[in-house]
Amino acid sequence: MTKEEMQVQGWIPAEVKRQQHRRALWHDYSQEGIYMMTMVTAGRRSLFGHLEGFSKASRGSYDAPRLVFSPLGKRILEEEVPKITEHYPMVKVWRVAMMPDHIHLLLRVDAPLPKGKHLGAVLGGFKAGCSRAWWRLMDEERGIQGGLCPSGNPSGTAAATTAAASLLDPSGNPSGTAAPTTAAPASSLVPSGNPSGTAAATTANPASLPAASSPFEAVVPEGFPEGGSSPSGAPSPAGGRYPAHWASYPLLFEDGYHDRIIKREGMLDNIRRYMDENPLRAIIRRECPNVMQRRLHLWIHDREYAAFGNLFLLKNPDKVQVFFHRKDAQGTPTHLTQEYAAERARLLRLAEEGAVLVTPGISKGEQGVVSAALAAGLPLILLQKEPITEFWKPQQSRFYACAEGRLLILAPWSLDANSDYERFHTLNDLARDVCIATDTRILNYSSLQKPETP
Repeated sequence: MTKEEMQVQGWIPAEVKRQQHRRALWHDYSQEGIYMMTMVTAGRRSLFGHLEGFSKASRGSYDAPRLVFSPLGKRILEEEVPKITEHYPMVKVWRVAMMPDHIHLLLRVDAPLPKGKHLGAVLGGFKAGCSRAWWRLMDEERGIQGGLCPSGNPSGTAAATTAAASLLDPSGNPSGTAAPTTAAPASSLVPSGNPSGTAAATTANPASLPAASSPFEAVVPEGFPEGGSSPSGAPSPAGGRYPAHWASYPLLFEDGYHDRIIKREGMLDNIRRYMDENPLRAIIRRECPNVMQRRLHLWIHDREYAAFGNLFLLKNPDKVQVFFHRKDAQGTPTHLTQEYAAERARLLRLAEEGAVLVTPGISKGEQGVVSAALAAGLPLILLQKEPITEFWKPQQSRFYACAEGRLLILAPWSLDANSDYERFHTLNDLARDVCIATDTRILNYSSLQKPETP
């Protein structure tokens, strides 16, 4: 059925809205703690650099996945990140992972923040400083004098930096050959004292990256406005502190930020690994477009899903549902019974012979089969209640299973369940549906929703 046919039947298009913000209402963000904070550029513009390297290259080698910093990315890393601790000595920057369109900061707050301050204020100041760094680069590119310039880079050098420019096009790729001075060995830095154990080749200390080590290059932002009103929230010149024309410049980041509180044992190491492997995951997605597909709208029978992974698994005619109740008829946990062990072995044997296992992996019995299948590299389709949005990514082990073409993750857009019990049975019913499906349609437009009944 086409989009037009669906609309004739009463379906209407609706935009999918993503949520990048995460707040723990029960947590006091002015107190001690360890946090990973994520900030995304407005419009997901690739302003901090571009990725180079290959996924199969040895870690630390020249061909390993890495970010080649743009002038803006380099300036933020060298000048703006250290200002966090300068203004808030109790906030230590343990690690920075910069990607073309977003930044991760791993922060440790050693003592309560000053009265009336919280991490939102810290991040707000950092984002404002990064925007001002971007605006200075804009002025340098245009030869505009009189703007506040970073220490050690007076406005009089604008002409020289413009002459050495390697401009970024809207896609984030350099318009010319990148100068050796713009290349960075990795996307992350670890200030001294961080007990990470990360290889030296992939780390750097802001203090070891002097601002004068190479001339800054100018950057032309995508969609730079030639006038117009100031964006909401843009700082206005106050008492002549900022040049008046900055009021018309766009903000660098989208509103807000995403935070993750590091509390559980082992979580810190996982976060460090996640940040270090950002370039690798991005390169894998680039190298494996067929098995790393993201489809926000596909239909299986009469149900709409979002999907991430190898869509070709849906074409396999031999799909087998993995379904176990939590307890057997005698009240014994199913995963502890001999019958379960035999059925688990049978299912894994079928997968070894080419079948695709399909399950939401909710009960412990289902989870046991999922873990074994992932560990053995067997084909698997997983259903989940968590929505798959434009920038959603699976956890590390599942991400690499997708990259190897062994995994497809499906998330129904509407889940008719009011309790965990109903959700368990609904997702297993959908797993059965996927196993017998003969019609799958991929849609490349907004989610289709029936209009509400007046």
